Amino acid sequence: MVSFSSVPNFAQRFLSTRRRIEKLDIPISSYLKIWVNHSTLNISELGDKKIIFHTDIKRERNVKNILVNMIEKRSVESNVKVVAAEILGEKWLKPIISDLWLNEDVVPFFKPSNHSIDPSTIHKESVWDIVGRFREDQIANIVLTKKNEVEVAELVTLEDYRNITPLPAYELLRTLAKNLAGKKIVFINATPQGGGVAIMRHALIRLYNLLGVDAHWHVLYPRKEAFDVTKTKFHNVLQNVADPETRLNDSDRETYSSWIKQNAQRLEKVYIDADVVIVDDPQPTGLIPYIKKVNPKVKILYRSHIQLESHLIDTPGTPQNETWSFIWENAKDADLFISHPIEAFIPSVVPFERTVTMPATTDALDGLNKRLKSRHSDYYLKLFDQMLIETQQSPLDKTRPYVIQVARFDPSKGIPDVIESYRILVEKLKKNGKTIPQLVIVGHGSIDDPDGIPIYTLTMELLRSESYKDIASDVKVMRVPSVDQILNALVRESHAVLQLSHKEGFEVKVSEALMKGKPVVAYKAGGIPLQIIDGVSGFLIPVGKTEQVADKLYQLFTNLDLYHEMSRQAKENVNPETTTIANATKWLFLADELLKNGKIVGNRSAVRDLIRKKYKV
Repeated sequence: MVSFSSVPNFAQRFLSTRRRIEKLDIPISSYLKIWVNHSTLNISELGDKKIIFHTDIKRERNVKNILVNMIEKRSVESNVKVVAAEILGEKWLKPIISDLWLNEDVVPFFKPSNHSIDPSTIHKESVWDIVGRFREDQIANIVLTKKNEVEVAELVTLEDYRNITPLPAYELLRTLAKNLAGKKIVFINATPQGGGVAIMRHALIRLYNLLGVDAHWHVLYPRKEAFDVTKTKFHNVLQNVADPETRLNDSDRETYSSWIKQNAQRLEKVYIDADVVIVDDPQPTGLIPYIKKVNPKVKILYRSHIQLESHLIDTPGTPQNETWSFIWENAKDADLFISHPIEAFIPSVVPFERTVTMPATTDALDGLNKRLKSRHSDYYLKLFDQMLIETQQSPLDKTRPYVIQVARFDPSKGIPDVIESYRILVEKLKKNGKTIPQLVIVGHGSIDDPDGIPIYTLTMELLRSESYKDIASDVKVMRVPSVDQILNALVRESHAVLQLSHKEGFEVKVSEALMKGKPVVAYKAGGIPLQIIDGVSGFLIPVGKTEQVADKLYQLFTNLDLYHEMSRQAKENVNPETTTIANATKWLFLADELLKNGKIVGNRSAVRDLIRKKYKV
């Protein structure tokens, strides 16, 4: 029963929150529909629940310039943020999509049209179609076909990738793409959004589409009970971040097996005619025997993205050994096992000769990494402030710097260590009369991750404890929606980046921070040390040494010469193997070799080294 006395307080908080959000002056979201014919442009704009028509714009200038000028003018004069635009016109207009995406931060859509269309019909009936592709919070809806294939957005052109790629690497990519002509490649993982695997797959399939590679990405049909098993009994156990008493039992095995059987039946038409299938992480491994049964000639690659505690997996009687034994019973039928480039991540049962290594990657042209104009960064920071206010947190103080950790709310990510390191840093800075920075802890959620909300809740409870009450107001904690540019802007505007994972596969967020010139203070966990040059582009600290973390942060806030040099080194020393181009090349190479030779003798070699040996690049 609700107490009437509580209603005025609730109303007061509601009104206060609304006033604080109104003060942010967040631009109005706008969506464009553009029809281009030989002599004019006709544009309809839907924003603030009304349609504005910009008709019969004479094409006296380049189409791109007209659109850019219009978008910039609407931004400045009417406080409008164009979220998305669809262009309807001849195919030669298609390269404009990359200008909209990379320069104006507009999600582009393109439909070819070579015939006369009544502009009024387009504007009145189809401008709402674009809005329907987004949720109210401006997140683009992930589109899945009936076969659960992910439809990846076209954001850039092949020329954009060529411009950021050394010529030898680009030519090799084109050669391998031609080698796979007529072959079908299928990727299968658990979720289309929210995790690192999904982020990589969006970029990879986008590039393959541009190259003309017959590549498809399908995701499992979800079931909550199954995801509870794969996250808590697979993922957390294998990384040794679960309760020691957590064990995979017969009921868990039955839940998983029945779910996989259902997926195998529903996805059979996907893999029955595939030449190569890549299975990402433990969740879909149960499909492997089904795939082999209906398609005996297919080549299957199993890609492990998480940190496997192999010394525990190799010890009989441990939870890790029990879980891995169940997974390996299916995964052993794969033709190749692909691990992060860390020996300790490979269980001894995995055949030496059937193992290769490759790192996780990130994409320079996606929403997480592309350059943002200052007005775009300001817009996304305002959206973040709005989220903070709506969760009863204070917005960021723009007069003070902040340090940030970007990671899922997961037991392995070391969030309590982040908060403790910050507390020690604040004490050091106060003692020496220095400006006190803020702390931002953010991450996306994922549909196959039941830990997200509980860990977020535990984090907020920790900040309310006696130990941290004095710093709590300066700590901003948020599970942000899947708008990549929010994370992009937050990292770009930060002073330094933390990555205090206790267990980690690779955590490509480290490379993303370095790309933006941000020194990273991180634990020596998993694949993180492969990305940072200790003392040059960041600092590597033993797991759990929060005093040392605070000391390095103190140096980055008080020694500006050191900070600027580290920032420069961070940009210049990003590992080229962590790019989408490198990732795309490696998958094509592995597929080509398996199809031509029937097998790959990996001997735990880096795929990069196998490529260099064959192609001398």
